[in-house]
Amino acid sequence: MIEFDLPFILQCAKFLLAFVPLCFIPILIWGERRGASLIQDRLGPNRANIPLLGGLRLFGLVQNAPDGIKLFTKESFIPKHAHKFWYIVAPMIPLCIAFLTPSVIPWFAPMAVEGAKGIANVSGQILDADAGVLVLFALSGLSVYGVVLGAWASNSKYALMGGMRASAMMISYEVSMGLSVAGIFLIVGSFSLTNIVEWQAAHVWGIVAQPLGFVMFLTSLFAETGRAPFDVAEGDSEIVAGYFLEYSAIRFGLYYMGEYAHIAIASALVSTVFLGGYHMPWLGTEVIRANLGLVGGGLLAAIALLCIWIAYASNRWSNIYAKMNATDAAQRKLEYRVMTGLFSGLAVLLLVAGSALALFVHPQQVSVGGTEIWPLWVNLGTAAIQLGIVVAKTLFICWVFIWVRWTLPRFRYDQVMGLGWKILLNIALVNLLVTAVVAKLVKG
Repeated sequence: MIEFDLPFILQCAKFLLAFVPLCFIPILIWGERRGASLIQDRLGPNRANIPLLGGLRLFGLVQNAPDGIKLFTKESFIPKHAHKFWYIVAPMIPLCIAFLTPSVIPWFAPMAVEGAKGIANVSGQILDADAGVLVLFALSGLSVYGVVLGAWASNSKYALMGGMRASAMMISYEVSMGLSVAGIFLIVGSFSLTNIVEWQAAHVWGIVAQPLGFVMFLTSLFAETGRAPFDVAEGDSEIVAGYFLEYSAIRFGLYYMGEYAHIAIASALVSTVFLGGYHMPWLGTEVIRANLGLVGGGLLAAIALLCIWIAYASNRWSNIYAKMNATDAAQRKLEYRVMTGLFSGLAVLLLVAGSALALFVHPQQVSVGGTEIWPLWVNLGTAAIQLGIVVAKTLFICWVFIWVRWTLPRFRYDQVMGLGWKILLNIALVNLLVTAVVAKLVKG
């Protein structure tokens, strides 16, 4: 008989973390559009709005809603000569993989919780695997099957060529990606992502220990996710959108969402392996637990400053837009006024809440069977803060993906293959050799 004690409930609740990359999808789509408009010096999405709220656009975030409705309600056309079953199944594969890959990423530090059978250890991963990175690589490598299978099932020479390019890139850059991160495994002595984060917390972040490995790993991830300048699998100028050429409506949307979910997972992996994961300098797990009120209050104050900046920027954009003599100037003036007031009020609430946390929350350890552990609310508060740290680092790397896409032009296919086999592979091998020698000398 299953005992529904506290550790078991927490283990079940961790499965909600599988939805974290999916929550990134609307943010990344919006960030892609706003980032492109910022880099290209234009306005970006500025038409879709909520009429009942005076034409509120939420800085272009409302544009995601009509796009989603359009994709979900359009006719889903199947080409006459396509292999119907595999044509339908293929787009589901990348999105299904997006639910599995977050299972080995540590979102917060392990916590000791009192249960029916004594003190139990609850990890910050859905699947606490010793070979966590290998499991993640194996799962993420399966997403290319959706691309290749969809390209073949479309029965189109352009789609097939895009699928062949995607599979060739996966084979080329999986090798470089694995070798570039192998230096961290060699230094830490473990494939467990939790152990890697704990090592970084005790010593130094992976980006400092392996700067060359970080650059190569990030470059390989650009190719693995099919992002510019490695988007040769789409190749609009030569193969007319590539592997998803024959897809439309919701099936195209599944490919679209799978790509952004893959970016979110790749960014979370970079944050975990090279940027300390849930760790921040001077904010170790025990420091956060012992000073939960001060740390939580400080983070709320930092978010409040961000809201103040957004309010200031909204007011500034209102003045800029007013000088354009636009036809919707009145609506935009109302919108910017609402957004300025909204974020200003939110900043005040966050400052009040942060002050209350800092003044009145002072956690103390409790004794359970002679062992000192932290109360459940302290562990959950610490986990929430560490989850926020991982999400913030992940969003930063996601912005790097967007920044690179709209900065560098697409490489030719031969250049992509040459970079993978002739340059990255050789540098990764030399980096691994040097790391092995240095690690051996340091460890004696």
